[in-house]
Amino acid sequence: MKCFSFVLNIILTLSIAPLSAQSYSDIANQKTGDYNLEPSPLVGLWKVTEVMVGNEALTPTAKWFEFLSDGTLSSGNGWLQNFFGSFNYDQDTQELIQASNGKADEYGAFKVSLSDEGMTWQRVEDGRAVKVTLKKATKKPLAPWDKIVGRWTIEKAEGLDPETGVVKSEYSMRPGAYFFRWDREYRKYDENNERTEMGIWHIGSHSPTLSIMAQDGKTNVKWEISFEGQQMIWVQKGGAETMKVYLRKEL
Repeated sequence: MKCFSFVLNIILTLSIAPLSAQSYSDIANQKTGDYNLEPSPLVGLWKVTEVMVGNEALTPTAKWFEFLSDGTLSSGNGWLQNFFGSFNYDQDTQELIQASNGKADEYGAFKVSLSDEGMTWQRVEDGRAVKVTLKKATKKPLAPWDKIVGRWTIEKAEGLDPETGVVKSEYSMRPGAYFFRWDREYRKYDENNERTEMGIWHIGSHSPTLSIMAQDGKTNVKWEISFEGQQMIWVQKGGAETMKVYLRKEL
């Protein structure tokens, strides 16, 4: 079964032959000397705010696209660039086409709608309507896997009522810290800064779920994570209480 082309572009690194960013009428006007030197309205950095496939929301985390005036296109998630290629936007038909390895996207062009708030792309893939909503950005959005890199001190842990969210228990935590490396390895340290654990960490591309997998195979847990300034919060649901752990980034 084919996966949706847009979703695949989120995770695959592609090598794309350049396409011209000019529309067909631009090329014709250039030959007659009536050429519009204004850049394409798509040129710039754009953040994806929503992706709908049929009635299903499949919005990727911190997804961005950057269109350059020379017709090249790059995209990624957070600080990770995972796509580089080219594009053609026809201002007459308002259609956007991308290419991969010198071949046009097999699903065809997106119909583009531009407004003061941003733009939308629409087309049909495998019989399902796909709608991508984007807005202009000045910086590439940070993803959880960008924010987590560094050393974090364990502050406290609480047990919450799963129905009301009210704190039922406060747990005494031994001093310690986690160090999350950019290469997806982590280290855990005790109060004497002695390493007690090491392994692999992973955060999902469509949800802020942190998986911690110890090298010895004894630990394999998942947490829902969020960030508030220099504080990171882990939440694990299930059982009589919802566990909530607070960590603070060491500067």
